[in-house]
Amino acid sequence: MSVTAFLVGLVSGIGAGILVAPQSGARTRRHLHNLAHDLEEQAGHAVGDAKASIGRVIDRGRRLVT
Repeated sequence: MSVTAFLVGLVSGIGAGILVAPQSGARTRRHLHNLAHDLEEQAGHAVGDAKASIGRVIDRGRRLVT
C-alpha cells in the first residue's frame, strides 16, 4: 500500500511540475508524449522480464516435481 501511495504521489508531482513549467503548450505536449512513450517501452520490458522469471520458476517447479 505504501509503495502504491508513493508512486501515485511521485507521478502526480511530476505531472504537476510539467503542467506548471514555464514552456509552451506544444513543447509540454511533446514532452508528455515522449514521456508516455518511454514509460510504455519500460513497462513492456518489465512485463517481458516478469514473464521470463515466471517461466523459469515454473520450469524449476516442474523439475522438482518430476
